[in-house]
Amino acid sequence: MNNSAQITAAALIAAATTAASAGSLELDRSYASELKADAGARSVLNQGNLGNVEVSVGVQFGYSYNSRDGAALGDDDVTLGFQFSEATVAVEGDITDNMRGRLSFDFGPDDGVSGAAGVNLEDAYADWNVNDSFDLRIGQFIPAFSSEASTSTFHTVNAYRSVTHEFLGTPSWTQGIQATWGGDTWDFSVGFNDGPGTWSTAFNSSSEADFAFNARFDLYSDSNKDRFADQGSWRGSDAGWRLGAGAIYATYGETNPSATTAEADVLWFTLDGAYEGDGWAVWAAFYGTDVDPDTGTDHSNYGFEVAGSVFFSDQWEGFARWDCLLLDDDAGAGQTSGEDTFNFVSLGANYYFVPESHAAKLTLEVGVSLDETADITNTAGDTGVTPIGSPGSSGFLTDAAGEDGQFMVSAIMQWMF
Repeated sequence: MNNSAQITAAALIAAATTAASAGSLELDRSYASELKADAGARSVLNQGNLGNVEVSVGVQFGYSYNSRDGAALGDDDVTLGFQFSEATVAVEGDITDNMRGRLSFDFGPDDGVSGAAGVNLEDAYADWNVNDSFDLRIGQFIPAFSSEASTSTFHTVNAYRSVTHEFLGTPSWTQGIQATWGGDTWDFSVGFNDGPGTWSTAFNSSSEADFAFNARFDLYSDSNKDRFADQGSWRGSDAGWRLGAGAIYATYGETNPSATTAEADVLWFTLDGAYEGDGWAVWAAFYGTDVDPDTGTDHSNYGFEVAGSVFFSDQWEGFARWDCLLLDDDAGAGQTSGEDTFNFVSLGANYYFVPESHAAKLTLEVGVSLDETADITNTAGDTGVTPIGSPGSSGFLTDAAGEDGQFMVSAIMQWMF
């Protein structure tokens, strides 16, 4: 072969190799883009500094149909329409080589206390990784208490959280400091804060507790703790379990501005657990609150929920949940009237547009209230969250007095990037 032929052959081989590499590179880029979407993060600074800032966006938008008897004047018992359940923007970045910060805002309904629309500050904290087994969190965050409260709404299987969880099981956001220790198969957190539902408040706000403490312990079957970051279990997953317990103690009304805050000691507690198998999962939780006011009647509220999910294919997942709220009628009309036991059932399915990814998901759910929600007169719940009403965090509305059997259908589209 002469020199000219050798040069021509080398050029052809180089061109073919370059084309193949380009095709492979494009495919790799496609996979990388999908993984970034699933993580819900996209880098906005790429300068190799400690900032390493990432912005993530999560949106839940859908349509709900609710039917109640005697809910309005005339025969108009149907409420329906579109709404944002979540529209969250978060910014995270490295502060130092062992400290990372997070700031998040929700442009949808207020998930914490009032239900007001607008821009609401949620997370605003710094995580200090003191060593391999000890972390310190400072700022505004959801304190470690219940497993579901610490699970992002974008990683739950239902369209809405349960009434019982919202009434008893979520501390919402608070301001304080929290320490966490961990081993291969366990985690323990303890914190000092302003009490449940006290996000974005001043230190002299009448809504804050004098002081509050939270604690939670989790035990795992093995070192794969990350599998419990969401509620479902993908096909092909290894089996594993988690057991946990949490508590919050808060005291109110003994410091300024005590003139506008009734004196009371409140204890919240929970026991929960989960088991995940190959494409299926079950979980359950028990919640309780003991309220001891300086004036008034001591009372205790309880509740539980049992739920499960199973994948019918790589992209279709079915789920079911039953939750029961047990209110202490000793508290009188300030908490409940008539009925003191309230049951709620939900059934539904999720479609994941990309297998094993929460980046794009469609949730279809049917919910039924089996008891009269008008009898729940303490609509704010023991945690300060409003689970029933307009707006309410559970999707259920208040029945007309003497009516029950509320029926709700929801279709929620979720996307993250």
